[in-house]
Amino acid sequence: MINKILVPLLLVSVLNAATYDENYRVTDLSKTIETNFNVFMDGNFERIIRYDMINMNGEDDDNSSAEVIDAASKEVKKFQDEGKGVKVTIIGHTNRPTDDINEKTIDSDTYAKKIQNWFRYSLDTNNSQDRSENYVKEIQDAIVNAGVDRNITYVELRAGRDQGFTEATVEGRDLSNRVMVTLYVHDRPDIDSDRDGVFDRIDKCPNSPRGYVVDEKGCSIDSDGDGVLDYKDKCPKTPKGVEVTSEGCSIDSDKDGVYDYLDVCPQTPLGLKVEKNGCPLKSTLHLNFKISSDKILEESYPEIQRFSKFLKENPIYKAEIIGHTDSIGKAVINMDLSERRANSVKAALIAEGIDASRITALGRGELDPIETNRTKEGRLLNRRTEVQLSY
Repeated sequence: MINKILVPLLLVSVLNAATYDENYRVTDLSKTIETNFNVFMDGNFERIIRYDMINMNGEDDDNSSAEVIDAASKEVKKFQDEGKGVKVTIIGHTNRPTDDINEKTIDSDTYAKKIQNWFRYSLDTNNSQDRSENYVKEIQDAIVNAGVDRNITYVELRAGRDQGFTEATVEGRDLSNRVMVTLYVHDRPDIDSDRDGVFDRIDKCPNSPRGYVVDEKGCSIDSDGDGVLDYKDKCPKTPKGVEVTSEGCSIDSDKDGVYDYLDVCPQTPLGLKVEKNGCPLKSTLHLNFKISSDKILEESYPEIQRFSKFLKENPIYKAEIIGHTDSIGKAVINMDLSERRANSVKAALIAEGIDASRITALGRGELDPIETNRTKEGRLLNRRTEVQLSY
């Protein structure tokens, strides 16, 4: 816990001029190296916030130093959330050191002179520098522990260079043992590095690909809500709730060319041609026969050739030929006629080179009308040959 005194700046206005040198000397506490760093003198800043000084004598446990650290860490986060660059300086001061080698001490044993020596504040240069470093490191660690990136903190060890208070009293010398914390907010011009229409200072995704729509934070959007950003999405209009690939396209599990969300038959064998709904193809043979005969008219043979070609191109399919009639005549005769016609089609397909094991024939007579048998047009449609495909 850091127990320090917080002194309002109105009591130490002289300290404002002593928070940095013209050539600010940044100290690397891990390597004891100092380098000139003029950005705090020469840089342009939108805001400079100087917090009340932290007295490092530990005489008052009022948590004021914790208040400074809390305030500074919150301000850093606020400005960084706004996309602004921030730097934090931490300056360590001590009272003015005296050189023990050159100092003339009062060599008297009298009570009065002992009191005078007691009031003399003797602090050599090395000790002053070490104490300044300890002060700075303590506050820097506390600020980092509060969530501030150590890389944006800059420290300087001023030791006894800047006396903000009188050296004539113990209280004054003690007040010179202090740490000053200052927050610098960059005054950066509004630029848009990735040209997405969102300025860098508020752009949470500063390297968005060119030409894609982004949100108000500068990040790529996912228009169809499938979890794949538009610039990666090769299928940007996928329906909501549909499972997609890493490229944003709907999945086709059985690889039949029909996406799963449209596929009524999602487990068709590989290589099987299907309808638009993902189910096996259906087909009807439009054939003409002589009246009351099972002989296929010559004009219908192109239809036989078309269907045999389909079977050759899709060897996974088997075909069941189903014959149908209208209701004119006796039912038993119609059943026989439908069976003979189905077998005639089978024979024609075999003649075209289709293996007999892939074809079956079935007669249904007048049992399955698709239109009324009361009209000439209806009876014409009922006299048909259907194909049921299977695999």
